[in-house]
Amino acid sequence: MEKLSRAAAVLCGLPIGLVLAAPAHGSGDAVSGYVDDHGAEVCGFMRDQPNLAGVKHAVDHILATSGLPEDQTGRLLAGSVSADCPEDGQLVEEFVWYIHRRQQSSNGSAGTGITMGY
Repeated sequence: MEKLSRAAAVLCGLPIGLVLAAPAHGSGDAVSGYVDDHGAEVCGFMRDQPNLAGVKHAVDHILATSGLPEDQTGRLLAGSVSADCPEDGQLVEEFVWYIHRRQQSSNGSAGTGITMGY
């Protein structure tokens, strides 16, 4: 739960369009390396469960496998989607919107666990 809360904060810090507008590949940086190595796995979670829970599992997978700072989670998710499953872009946007709305309704209180209700 705490990992999702942190990732959601990172994702929600980005405008929705920017999450998916992030380039899939930079100039040989760690993000593009991660996308090359794990992008299909990230997309696999959304293919297996094409709903908000699938995106949550994808984010959890990124947090568990990337080894990069949490502030790179949005770029990793966006790069994976752009490269391997652009058809899931709308689902990711819905997830970001959902988390953002949940945070707003919680009045942004720190430490609030985010539950997906699934």
